[in-house]
Amino acid sequence: MNLSNFKVPKVRLGNRTYSQSELQDYRKANTQRYNQEVRHNRHNREYTAFYNSTQWRKLRKQVLLRDNYLCQHCLSKGIVNDKDLIVHHKIELKRDWSKRLDMDNLEAVCFSCHNKIHGG
Repeated sequence: MNLSNFKVPKVRLGNRTYSQSELQDYRKANTQRYNQEVRHNRHNREYTAFYNSTQWRKLRKQVLLRDNYLCQHCLSKGIVNDKDLIVHHKIELKRDWSKRLDMDNLEAVCFSCHNKIHGG
């Protein structure tokens, strides 16, 4: 098999098209920025402790299993996507802390859909 003409597919996010390596760099930068501004911000220590808790990690796994490791937003459009999954709080923690462990408030979504939900 001759792979010399094989081209790695590009990915479109918003108005830009990224190569796989550019996409990796973009995601890494976004994750670092998010962690710095949100998770590691001294005002958000309670959130950081929550996301690092055993309770959250177990619940996260249960949600992924319940949702068959598929993005629920993509699935609602007829697209099967099991890549880059995040467990998303439908009602954000800052709006209602009491729903943080409510399975009905959680869903598996892909990185792209999660960014769309949060206007990114």
